[in-house]
Amino acid sequence: PDTVPARHAKNRGALSIAFRVFQVFWKALWSVVLIGIITGFVCMIAMLMYLYSMKDYKADVDLNAITLNETSYVYSQNTAGEWVESAQFHGVENREWVDLDDIPETLINAFISTEDKRFRTHHGVDWIRTGFAVLNTFTSQSSTKQGGSTLTQQLIKNLTNDKSVSISRKLREIFSALNLEKDYSKDQILEAYLNLINLGNGSYGVGAAAQTYFNKPVQELTLIECAAIAGITQNPYSYNPFYYPMNNTTRR
Repeated sequence: PDTVPARHAKNRGALSIAFRVFQVFWKALWSVVLIGIITGFVCMIAMLMYLYSMKDYKADVDLNAITLNETSYVYSQNTAGEWVESAQFHGVENREWVDLDDIPETLINAFISTEDKRFRTHHGVDWIRTGFAVLNTFTSQSSTKQGGSTLTQQLIKNLTNDKSVSISRKLREIFSALNLEKDYSKDQILEAYLNLINLGNGSYGVGAAAQTYFNKPVQELTLIECAAIAGITQNPYSYNPFYYPMNNTTRR
């Protein structure tokens, strides 16, 4: 017979089973959480050990011994007896090394403003930009995406030609930049960067770019011409003054 005590007994039995099921589930969940915490802790320790092992990593770079295939110039005398340039010879890369003292301050400021505005104050890595770059990597805010590389990091990439897309490559670049700024002054780094940067049309460095786009020495560039050259850096193809003058004008 379905008496009240019998119904109470059934309810107590059902509750007992439910409680045991809950205990098993809770133990399993807690075990998964503990395994996750331990695994995360081990991974964190391994990462810290890896980062510590790289703290003295340096790229094989010597700014005092940079050798480049520079453009050769041929001069001849005209009818007035003046020596004038009559020919240029260069390979795929058109280069002309220019000392930092001969580069207009306006052009230097333009590059720093658009590529690395905290160049004068950071120690090789702009951690604010790096943080935003990492954040943007995991978001879909394409309109705010920006690179995190400083001028020092870009210089290392150009000198080593290590352009692989990987975390290990980025870490090598970061530690190389930090250590490069311990060995060289900001002016040395800036001079090397401005003479190595790709500026489109086979022009590498601001000296070659000034001749290519404006047919004049870099020392004679105007404010607008400096802005035009600095604006090419972000995308040497899309901001090429010859092929996309409106893009360059807007960027300028």
